[in-house]
Amino acid sequence: MSEPNSNPPSLNKLPFWFADAMLLAAAATLVGVGARPLRVWEMVAVTVCVALGGWLAVLPFLKEYELSARFAETNRLAETTAKLRDLELLADRIAGATGQWQTVQESAGRTAELARGIVDRLAREAESFAGAVSRTADGDKQTLKLEVEKLRRAETEWLQAVGRVMDHIHALHVAAVKSGQPNLVAQMERFHGACREALRRVGFTALAASPDEPFDPRKHQTADGARPPEGARVDETLAPGYVYQGHLLRPIIVKLVTPGESGAPATSPGETPTPDSESVSIDSGPTATPTGE
Repeated sequence: MSEPNSNPPSLNKLPFWFADAMLLAAAATLVGVGARPLRVWEMVAVTVCVALGGWLAVLPFLKEYELSARFAETNRLAETTAKLRDLELLADRIAGATGQWQTVQESAGRTAELARGIVDRLAREAESFAGAVSRTADGDKQTLKLEVEKLRRAETEWLQAVGRVMDHIHALHVAAVKSGQPNLVAQMERFHGACREALRRVGFTALAASPDEPFDPRKHQTADGARPPEGARVDETLAPGYVYQGHLLRPIIVKLVTPGESGAPATSPGETPTPDSESVSIDSGPTATPTGE
């Protein structure tokens, strides 16, 4: 009988701490380069980065606790199964002894009858116990299924949170470029590139459309969601699209130039597009050009 493993699996916390450090670095960068006093959107961005950093710092310990609890339940189930095997072995030995006692039936009839009764009772108990173990195993399977669903929901929430953070970073980068301050633009370029590279290592890629690129509904989307006329072309990227491990999470939100117009956006005058990061979901689709590449 194999002894149950007493060492629970450990969770690698480095990715969580790395993401936490990146968020805290983003918050420190906003505090360092922001206006004095900080504007409302800067304070909101710093608060979001610090809150997400704290959540990512606590998350691996919660997951490790859940793994330890499930590991302990698995060990208890293994011990119960081993005891059941011992009972089956005992029943087989009693059955063999009963067969030998039948050769001396005249002198040990009562003993043989008693042994057969014990075997029957053990068989019934073993059958009842096996049914209980089977029901327990079915419950464990259902629990594991629910845990998988929870992990998938957690992954979706993580992708939505990362999408929101990247939208804010993209907005900061655009604001820095429009400010015309070379030092600020250079700092935001480095920070934006570092964030994209860190997320690219885990399969999360930001996409941008090329100017004068034909509008493709499979990877582009207007700010108001309306379908543009035939022949419309991209004027500029309003918000990046996102791809996670080959699956399109959100198309690129673009401003368009319709045929016959020169630099005029396809959106309505005075309309300010606001990309909805909550629309980020795990869905397959085409890919486009990553931003900064």
